[in-house]
Amino acid sequence: MGTPKKVKTLAIDYGTSNCGIAFYTEDIKIVLPKATVKSDKLIEYLKSSEINEQDRIIFGLPISMSGRYSNQTFLTIDTAIKIKNIFGCKIFFVDERLTTSTLYSQFKGKVNYKKVKKTKDQSSSVLILSSYIQNPKIGLELIAKEIKEISSDIKKYDNILLYRISVDVNIHNVDIFTNDPWTFWYYYKKGLKSTTLISDLKEHYDLLIISKENKDNLPKSITYCKSMCL
Repeated sequence: MGTPKKVKTLAIDYGTSNCGIAFYTEDIKIVLPKATVKSDKLIEYLKSSEINEQDRIIFGLPISMSGRYSNQTFLTIDTAIKIKNIFGCKIFFVDERLTTSTLYSQFKGKVNYKKVKKTKDQSSSVLILSSYIQNPKIGLELIAKEIKEISSDIKKYDNILLYRISVDVNIHNVDIFTNDPWTFWYYYKKGLKSTTLISDLKEHYDLLIISKENKDNLPKSITYCKSMCL
């Protein structure tokens, strides 16, 4: 029998131009900066690192300070999905605001902005991975969701809320609530905006579409005339 391969855990601070990479292995039990690679060379780099289905990759997830997802969030998730499809490894997301605030507090008042920016580019992946290693529960795992089909005609409803569910819809008079990265990505590709904030939603909807597992988790502040539980 051969020696079993050690599980590798990497963090990626994804940018449209460059990616910062950090790594952690069980034998040394320390997070170290690994490399900075061009974003269009990231998959090639991971292939050279022999990433496989046993390994884990932790992505920093860009989220605005208000808590909303954005186009940069989509680009990061889209890249993560491509990597998962190629390598089959587990992928988790960590809120980048945790690392941004940590870096800012470390250097506030000590160096100028350009130096902080340079240090951030070099250090964010280390902080992303350190945060995850210290508390894996903060990681949101990338899992493709089942796309629910709707058999009845819902176009007759003026106000529709899709709550924590992935539905095959082609109408735009809907509000969508989700904090799941894959579900956000799915709707964004269809040209549909979603929100992570309850405060962005209306108080009342004509139709609520919700998954069975989330039917008891709807905030009491939201009311509706009719519900569809899929």
